[in-house]
Amino acid sequence: MRFFNILSFFVLGLFFLLSACQMEAPQGPNGRESHLKMISLLDSLSNTANPDDNIQMNARRAENLKKKVLGAAEEPEAQFYLKFKMAYELLNAGQTEEALQVFTDLAKEQPDKTVYDMLAVGYLRLGEQQNHINNRNSASCIIPIAPEGWHKLTIGAESAIRMYEKILNAFPEDLSSRYLMNIGYMTLGQFPFGVPEKYRIPKEAFSSPNSKFPQFKDVAVPLGLDVTGLSGGVCMEDFNNDGFLDLFMTSLGLRDQVRLFMADGKGGYRETTEEANLKGITCGVNALHVDYNNDGWVDIFILRGGGLDRGGELPNSLLRNNGDGTFSDVTFDAGLLSLHPTMTASWADFNRDGWLDLFIGNESKGQGNNRLSHPCEFYLNNGNGTFSNISAQSGLNFEGFVKGCAWGDVNNDGLPDLYVSLLGEPNRLYLNRGGTSTISWRFEEIAESAGVTEPQRSFSTWFFDYDNDGYEDIFVSGYDAKRLTEVAKDAALEYLGLPEEAETPRLFHNNGDLTFSDVTSAMGLDKAIYGMGCNFGDLDNDGWLDFYIGTGAPDFRALVPNRMFRNLEGRGFEDLTMNGFGHIQKGHGIAFGDLDNDGDQDIYCVMGGSYEGDLAQNVLFENPGFERSWITLVLEGSESNRSAIGARIHVRATNPDGSTRELYRVVNTGGSYGSESLQQEIGLGDAQGSLFIEIIWPNGKQEVFNSVPLNRFLRIKEGTGTFKEEKRAAVSLTRIEG
Repeated sequence: MRFFNILSFFVLGLFFLLSACQMEAPQGPNGRESHLKMISLLDSLSNTANPDDNIQMNARRAENLKKKVLGAAEEPEAQFYLKFKMAYELLNAGQTEEALQVFTDLAKEQPDKTVYDMLAVGYLRLGEQQNHINNRNSASCIIPIAPEGWHKLTIGAESAIRMYEKILNAFPEDLSSRYLMNIGYMTLGQFPFGVPEKYRIPKEAFSSPNSKFPQFKDVAVPLGLDVTGLSGGVCMEDFNNDGFLDLFMTSLGLRDQVRLFMADGKGGYRETTEEANLKGITCGVNALHVDYNNDGWVDIFILRGGGLDRGGELPNSLLRNNGDGTFSDVTFDAGLLSLHPTMTASWADFNRDGWLDLFIGNESKGQGNNRLSHPCEFYLNNGNGTFSNISAQSGLNFEGFVKGCAWGDVNNDGLPDLYVSLLGEPNRLYLNRGGTSTISWRFEEIAESAGVTEPQRSFSTWFFDYDNDGYEDIFVSGYDAKRLTEVAKDAALEYLGLPEEAETPRLFHNNGDLTFSDVTSAMGLDKAIYGMGCNFGDLDNDGWLDFYIGTGAPDFRALVPNRMFRNLEGRGFEDLTMNGFGHIQKGHGIAFGDLDNDGDQDIYCVMGGSYEGDLAQNVLFENPGFERSWITLVLEGSESNRSAIGARIHVRATNPDGSTRELYRVVNTGGSYGSESLQQEIGLGDAQGSLFIEIIWPNGKQEVFNSVPLNRFLRIKEGTGTFKEEKRAAVSLTRIEG
């Protein structure tokens, strides 16, 4: 077990002392004591957080730098540097006008491209704050920006454009400034013709290659789901078993309250955070959900500390769904308490005993005395509400800067295998070789022989069968951490048709023999995307899996659109970013799901950056609908885990001409950054008649269902040999809660 450092010991001791004075007597297995302990621990960690260790605490650092500036007796050059750092922290803290004043004074003192660059991005940020954070509508920040999204308060964008003109007059090859100037003109409704021709990016670069594909519209505002926050996760699931999908979301800040919104069954949403017993459960860079204790109520796991470096030694949280509308943090009771920076984890029943086990990918980095050592963790579900740490004996206690992880079955042997995405080193694939007990169980690392070590600067990942051949393929997003101040430049390179310079994602096709082929270029995905939050689903119910990527970097200049890719029947992917999906704020947790029970998938995305002032509002893209067939399956394990995670679904559908087609799905929550519903929402294209469905449950047992009707919500319980139709009414997502 990892030894905590002195600060960690101090914090834990402090919170236990406070808890002893405040808490009631232990009340057994109901989780109350564990819940109060976690609230106390989170509060203590927030109170004792060191701004020099936590990159997110910009306001505190700015205040400390102000004191240094006021008391400084340094040489002019050192004084200039101190003021620049202070202004930079003020900008990142969201104190934009104060930052702009300092940068303006510095520009008078020492005209410099770096200062002008900060002035320009500061003015862009001011325009976003005045027009999008404070006066948001459905077109805000989505390129190409429609008239209703144009800035009404124009001073920010106009001032930014003037700064970029100065920069480009002196440095005409500065592609980052060129791209951001075009975005500035776009916010004013003056793109493309207002942009000086020599700096103009062609209008066609911001046009969809498929104008016939319908536009998706953001409807978060009228629903009250446009939550303002920083980077965070989302869980889209039916937490109260009423047949409607609910939304749980987190935000990175140490004191940012988690939020729970329950569907009201009429098209609206009601926030139930306090009545759900979640007040005081704060912070979270990601979240995912499963029914870990097989009681029929879906639980939530919150991940914390990822990306915060030395300030990331924070606990994760296991929230048990009590089945009465409330949750209890049972992390202490469950044996899952540890202090490590992480933003990724994944659940699977690795030994097929009917209970879901948990892998957590932690972030280790650095060398020598500066090494931040945080081994990955692997927990065995004991089946009684507790977990045992089997990291060392399983061989999964390796160290690396883990940014994504996912379980999948690469060889269709029924044993889940683990893929791990690392930043700055080769990715890993652990083949589950099985065993007779947890002591003898073995995982074999085969990434190099399988051909899936790249990209070596990567982030989110998942398994999915993009070509419906019955074998799970692997997607890994590229994330070039060496170019995080060049994100806007890389966008310009793409839009100008120039060669890419940054790391690209990888799509690996499963060859069925423990090897994979890199088909990234052949599938049209060799683009510098900087993917963070990612997930997949079927936008148009054609039976082929599409995906959406939340993009960006901590830098405020990373105003690049999130990206949508539509699957062209397994032969390639079509970029539909400009069909209403091109939001230019940072995208994180993403989930596809049928929120309105109309048979097609909507998309919820948590927006916001890593810095304290990089706030944005979450979005919900409503699916305009497609006249195609579908089936929604809710699988319930009995001998297998109740969530049926790992169950394999094979659907055979009949086309209008009498031919048949095969579709394959695996039950899980999707990608590694964002957690979508466990119900399987399967598009069937133009299918007619009835369906053949085969299910291979996680324990290996098989069931076959014939004459399954189309366009239904069906529940299938393992071992019954039958399916049960659930009556669910379609609702409108445009209703304003009264």
